[in-house]
Amino acid sequence: MSSESTTGLKGSQPGWWLIWRTARLLVLAVSLASLGGLIFRDQLIFHPVTETRGHPGHYGLFYEEVWLTTAAGDRIRAWRLPPPEGGPGRVALFFQGNSGNLSLLMGHLVFLNSLGLDVLAVDYPGYGPSPGRPSEEAVYQSAEALWEEAVRRGAAPETILLYGFSLGGGAASHLARNHPPAALVLDSTFTQLRDVPGRHFPWLAPYLKLVLGEAFDTRGRLGRIHCPLLVLHSPGDEVVPFELGETLFQAYRNNVKFFGRGRGGHLDFLLNQSLYRARLENLLGLLPPLE
Repeated sequence: MSSESTTGLKGSQPGWWLIWRTARLLVLAVSLASLGGLIFRDQLIFHPVTETRGHPGHYGLFYEEVWLTTAAGDRIRAWRLPPPEGGPGRVALFFQGNSGNLSLLMGHLVFLNSLGLDVLAVDYPGYGPSPGRPSEEAVYQSAEALWEEAVRRGAAPETILLYGFSLGGGAASHLARNHPPAALVLDSTFTQLRDVPGRHFPWLAPYLKLVLGEAFDTRGRLGRIHCPLLVLHSPGDEVVPFELGETLFQAYRNNVKFFGRGRGGHLDFLLNQSLYRARLENLLGLLPPLE
């Protein structure tokens, strides 16, 4: 009996050993994946295109190319589209998403300019001809440099509209928290960065929290923003889930707010301009008149 008992125990050892070894390998794999994610975090987030594929002049518009310097010393390219004669005297600062560059989003700039706005937009470091490497801090510093340029040109804060598309909503909300503007527009923007892949792949949530942390936390800034807010989002958004835009809208309680429900996908703004024109004109019409 003693011999049978010992044999049974020995027979169980390979099974426990295999489980223990597998667990150790899984821990090692997760640790390496997390380390890799932290090391290559910015490469995972940002997808710039360096080639400029056109300019506002192709639309028959006069524009200026301006070079700004961030607090970190990065030189970044900005475009300015001056307002048409008799414009409302308001300025729109436009912030792009995580991929491409300004030349691939000219539709947004041209549309904002068609509302009579003086439009300023910037290519983050690594985007278009702007040298350097993109990062969350570099995006915020680019936004600050663009704000300073608008003020240097004579724009009062109460005349400045901040417009953030997708990840650019993080830049716009960063500015709105630090420099109260006339209004804030969040177009297809997320609550915080990790919520985007987290909605698509819920089982990655712990890993995403470790790697992305609180990056681009627009939702967390809303409590310190006090200007009128317009949220634009489409239920068919295949990149940033519609529920994240709804969450931003529902969470904001510090001023008047509006919601523009689209009909298409992530670039719905460019496809349904009549809808967005009505939403933006409504927002601009509710702002105090300029002296």
